[in-house]
Amino acid sequence: MKKEIPIILCKLEKIFPPAFFDVMVHLAVHLPEEALLRGPVQYGWMYPVERRLYTLKRYVRNRARPEGSIAEAYIADECLTFCSKYMDDFETISYQKPRNVGYSDEEAYGVDVFGHGVNFTSGYEYQYVYDKKEFDQMMWYALNNCGQTQKYIEMFRDELKRKRVPNIDKELQKEFQTWFKNYIMRLRDEHSEEIDEDLFSLACEPDQRVRKYSSCIVNGIRYSTVDCESNKRTQNNGVMAKGEHASKVIDFYGTLKEIIQLDYNSNDNLDGRSVILFKCDWFKLDGKKKELKNDRFFKSINVESLWYKDDSLILATQARKIFYLPDTKYGENWQVVQTFDRRHLFNISETEGAPFTGPAYQEEECCDEEGTRTSVSEHTSEKTLHRDNEQ
Repeated sequence: MKKEIPIILCKLEKIFPPAFFDVMVHLAVHLPEEALLRGPVQYGWMYPVERRLYTLKRYVRNRARPEGSIAEAYIADECLTFCSKYMDDFETISYQKPRNVGYSDEEAYGVDVFGHGVNFTSGYEYQYVYDKKEFDQMMWYALNNCGQTQKYIEMFRDELKRKRVPNIDKELQKEFQTWFKNYIMRLRDEHSEEIDEDLFSLACEPDQRVRKYSSCIVNGIRYSTVDCESNKRTQNNGVMAKGEHASKVIDFYGTLKEIIQLDYNSNDNLDGRSVILFKCDWFKLDGKKKELKNDRFFKSINVESLWYKDDSLILATQARKIFYLPDTKYGENWQVVQTFDRRHLFNISETEGAPFTGPAYQEEECCDEEGTRTSVSEHTSEKTLHRDNEQ
């Protein structure tokens, strides 16, 4: 473009009159040079500056003192914006209600798996689970990932050890639901005040008629199944979850296949307790040709084959959304994993105990290659400045 613009302008001078060639036409000669010096266009355009100047000019109320009006309005706007961060009951300019509403609250129930807070954005269909193995797997995953049932799992594990059962893990997964239900029933009959209604509902088996959805919102993030997005250009089915493989905790990458709702209700209290499970297809991450490729910049996985087909369930609150991008380096069956962080969510560490009220720490000495330098106050106040008029 830099070489062709002068030639094009010379050809245009043979066709158009001199009045045609104004400043804007001549600007084309300098545009290639500016593009090479500036780089991407976002580092050179003036739209953000002009938009900010328009806002500042609207602050002027006293035309005799425009600077003071701008300063006063700017400080007032900053103060109001800061205060509005602590007000969640109504909408402000800086705080708008999120479009994806649905946040988990594990303390809302006596059992943490009931406080998923999932907001469904699609209709559902009832489906009866005829396969007993599949239904037992759903119940076991809900029980095994519940914080309130861990002590009962350990109790049943110790009981199996005393009986010297050969395969404890397999027997635990197979028989724990029946043992847990009978144990809670017996405690409820003897000490009814010690058994929480939520825990009793969890001990009772869920309804074998499960609800299946195609899309939902979990903790402000939208998820959709693969079938729901088969004819769409959007991508909301990428899922990542942590799991154990070969005695190591790794990240599993897959796609969302089904959204399943298990309904738990006790005999005398029907208040809609439920557990939301994601059934996913996990991509295989090991093998010589299909191993995860990580060059510290991008993670690329092979999506041709799957693994853990019999262990495909996770809780909705355990999922993390990801996106898959075509990998132009390794070929057709390879996808680059792209993670993202939620907006308006800040990772601030919490300090336990009493707040620190002492003075802020500041070093008075600094070190160089030869050793520790002297304090700044020891040599700066008496040093001469070598001025001609210095006394």
